[in-house]
Amino acid sequence: MEDKVYVIDTSGFIVGVHFTDDTMVTVPGVVDEIIDRTSRLRFDLMHDAGLRVEPPLGVFKEQVVSAAASTGDAGVLSETDIDVLAKALELAQKYKVILISDDYAVQNVASGLELEFKPAGSSGITKEIVWELKCTGCGVVVKSGSECQICGSAIRRRRAGH
Repeated sequence: MEDKVYVIDTSGFIVGVHFTDDTMVTVPGVVDEIIDRTSRLRFDLMHDAGLRVEPPLGVFKEQVVSAAASTGDAGVLSETDIDVLAKALELAQKYKVILISDDYAVQNVASGLELEFKPAGSSGITKEIVWELKCTGCGVVVKSGSECQICGSAIRRRRAGH
């Protein structure tokens, strides 16, 4: 049984993290996001060293979407972000998983899912935040959208309770 599994988001390849003695995993969407030459070279070298590219199981994606709705991050996570979180959650059923990401929304949802994470190059979040969507005009809190259905004003994401 493997001790640690690192699930690596795109930022890990941009920054250049590398864990030679441990299992490394990413998802196909991350591979698609790697567009610059240096990051592609880092990916290729890590892939040659044993990095696995695996999609997550759908049941874990559903859990991530639910957790993201709870933290208020659902509207800012990309499909790749959801896949990375879902893969980490899936692997955490059997292994000690450390998610590598500089994305604050990914880190926030990971915290809500009780997944260990480390930033690749940023300082990372220090505490979990719950977000809400609030109309800038009439102040109503909504579940989704970019325009208020009541007054037509813009909807902004902000910390809940502020």
